[in-house]
Amino acid sequence: MGFIDSAPGTKMPVFYNLVHAVGKNCPNMSDDVKLVQYLLKSLYAKLSPAKPSGEIEVTGACDSTTMNWILQFQMQAAKQNPGKILVDNRIDRIRQKDFIGSLSHTVYTLAALNASCITYCPEAWIATPALIHLENPLNVPPPSWDVVQSTPQIVPASGGM
Repeated sequence: MGFIDSAPGTKMPVFYNLVHAVGKNCPNMSDDVKLVQYLLKSLYAKLSPAKPSGEIEVTGACDSTTMNWILQFQMQAAKQNPGKILVDNRIDRIRQKDFIGSLSHTVYTLAALNASCITYCPEAWIATPALIHLENPLNVPPPSWDVVQSTPQIVPASGGM
């Protein structure tokens, strides 16, 4: 479930965050997906020439159109900011308040999406809590790694006695 988060002293002191990742091999929880769908739909309503194919709807289901829009956003952001955005077809929860992922050392896609919405469609960004259910930050669970494995892990039995 999306929530309002803060990073005081940064260029984006308030932003929308996710509890669980959205996209390829992610939990794709309905409320998190709705937040991503809403932000993408709002952004591309203002940037219509760059709009990805298909019509994204705010349904909470991470369908092929949603996946395509996530990928297109990442590719466009990476083209504008070479080496700064990871194109991996997923939007992760922002864990680092400097907006740089500790593993990839790139800007979180969600941070770029928030920043783009603030710049190009501030009225939609401000209206987000009224249109998309957001959780009270005090009830938000701690971050997890949010990786859904498609194949089971086989652990070999230890040898010896």
